[in-house]
Amino acid sequence: MSVSTTVAPSYAEVTEVRTGRVAMMRDFLAAVTSDELSGTRRNPHDPERQETVLPCLHVILGEEWEHHRFAVRDLDALEARHGA
Repeated sequence: MSVSTTVAPSYAEVTEVRTGRVAMMRDFLAAVTSDELSGTRRNPHDPERQETVLPCLHVILGEEWEHHRFAVRDLDALEARHGA
């Protein structure tokens, strides 16, 4: 699946991709070492600058937390609105 597609993906397609990404993160977190976390990678927004893996991981986990927080908030609002 590409981010530049003009066709909206189906719910099943989105769920399949999401499940794969969650599995990738779970596998990575289960096996990552301190040495790997301190390793450097090229910053995609500034190729001359190096980043360690740990802050990159913090960004991913922070984004995941915020998505979860907004989803729960929105579900709570929907349930309140519909008296569930």
